Amino acid sequence: MVAADFLVAITAGFRWLYVFVVMEIGSRRILHCNVTAHPSAVWTLQQFREAVPSDHSYHFLIHDRDSIFSTEVDEELQAFGLKVLRTPVQAPKANAYCERLMGTIRRECLDYVIPFSEKHPH
Repeated sequence: MVAADFLVAITAGFRWLYVFVVMEIGSRRILHCNVTAHPSAVWTLQQFREAVPSDHSYHFLIHDRDSIFSTEVDEELQAFGLKVLRTPVQAPKANAYCERLMGTIRRECLDYVIPFSEKHPH
């Protein structure tokens, strides 16, 4: 089972950066992480292609109801062999492991570093 989510980071120039993270629930291992200033469904789908190998053993993907996770993205993920589980509205505990990871990234990284640009958080 894998989970995915976005978090927002503010740059020194007061621009918004979107950090996308995919994690494996069982091992709590980060499978993929990337940053963009302009997230789109196409970009998000490419990140899933990079995160989930073609010979994966995953059955489920959990994500929230963010508009970036469009129905087209979900259909493509189902073609990968993943059953998409959308969390209920206003229920962050439904994706608790990924939400915890987002909080850790904020506390341990973004509280101490203010990124300058899209490339800086890498």
